[in-house]
Amino acid sequence: RKTIGVPIAPVDRANHERCATAVRAGLADAEFAAAWAEGRAMTLEEAVVCALGEAADE
Repeated sequence: RKTIGVPIAPVDRANHERCATAVRAGLADAEFAAAWAEGRAMTLEEAVVCALGEAADE
């Protein structure tokens, strides 16, 4: 999303912030930063595979 210059949709912004805050609360700063960087480095295809893989595990 950021790579192509698309902002978070206003309708999604509150949920995005709530989720990010919850994840930050559960991780040390360095862990969060590493996970965030890993996610940002993913291609769209990698992100889809990751998301679908986690959904299948639940």
